Amino acid sequence: METLRSSEDAKEWQEAVRSLLVQEIRTNAQTKIEESSDFLETVHASIDLFKNNPDLIPGAKGFNRGLADRFADMAKPYEVRVEGKLQGYSIPVQPIIDSLRKQMAPPPAPATQTPAAAPSPPPKAEPPQAGIPSKAGNSSEKEDFSTLFGTIGLPNLQI
Repeated sequence: METLRSSEDAKEWQEAVRSLLVQEIRTNAQTKIEESSDFLETVHASIDLFKNNPDLIPGAKGFNRGLADRFADMAKPYEVRVEGKLQGYSIPVQPIIDSLRKQMAPPPAPATQTPAAAPSPPPKAEPPQAGIPSKAGNSSEKEDFSTLFGTIGLPNLQI
């Protein structure tokens, strides 16, 4: 039991309690980070996997279904699953992907072949259609707004 005799005692007590709480929170946070470091490492590796290999992302431009299927089959023993969902792999898998990509690459063309003809330039676009020349309203006739004003009950109103 602490008896506080002045506002200065209360301030010192608050500072002491605050520093103890901050230290305890930091210790608990560090413990949680250390406990989940393996999980976080796997998640970061999975993010990097897709950042470095956009051809493995279904629906993306350049998606390589054959490469993705072969990789999934080959990496199956190294899957890390949480509640049945794939979270990542227990080993670095980029070398496997690189190896599969090399195996699936088309063989280089023989040197005896003639180079392919250069693509023809696209056809020239037609020039723009001629427009209708504008004419300023130089009418000497007085404009009649009687129909417009008649809709609001003032057909004789003049501007």
